[in-house]
Amino acid sequence: MKNPYRSEAEREELILKYLPLVKAIAVNIKKHLPEDLDLRDLISYGIIGLIKAVDNLITEDQKKAEAYIKLRVKGAIYDYLRSLDFGSRQLRKREREIKEVVERLKGKLGREPTDEEIAKELGISTQELFRTLDKINFSYILSLEEVFRDFTRDYSELMPSSVNVEEEVIKRELAEKVKKAVSKLPDREKLVIQLIFYEELPAREVAKVLGTSISRVSQLKAKALKHLREIISNLL
Repeated sequence: MKNPYRSEAEREELILKYLPLVKAIAVNIKKHLPEDLDLRDLISYGIIGLIKAVDNLITEDQKKAEAYIKLRVKGAIYDYLRSLDFGSRQLRKREREIKEVVERLKGKLGREPTDEEIAKELGISTQELFRTLDKINFSYILSLEEVFRDFTRDYSELMPSSVNVEEEVIKRELAEKVKKAVSKLPDREKLVIQLIFYEELPAREVAKVLGTSISRVSQLKAKALKHLREIISNLL
């Protein structure tokens, strides 16, 4: 439904204005996804979120408008990704299988197994192993995002009605809770989160820093994200 308070020309102008923001959000989300997922699909669903945001937007405050649009764009992309069933039982079963193989190989070899050894034991290629680990990790990111969405739901619902909500206060409060949650993680998990999400290093580089395999980094990342969700849920 088009916004009755905005002309067609104004609507198109707003959509064009925020298209680069949609791409930036999609590119950032894509960093944490399996390589075979198409960036263009993320952008397409992000644009759907943008159009819906513009059609529901009443506030003339640019900062609040952009914050609301970001929420709707991210929400649309995450909804699409949820439809791909990242949290399926099959994926959880595969996660358990990988953990069991890693523990079995550690006992047998007396050290952390390499990515190649894990893949061979599972009967798959290393690329397939990495794709599976990426999916497992992103399922935890989606789960964590749901906690954040619950926290900001009141804000996103109030925006269209132009109620005066201080977005910066909400962002600061959420950032503080995330910072507090990260500080409660075990040191190794904390380091992985900092290197991947704050320093934006790829898993391969993080593996070099930690002196371990990419598979181990992915396992630590999944474990850290799971712990973060539990901690943040209790803080919110």
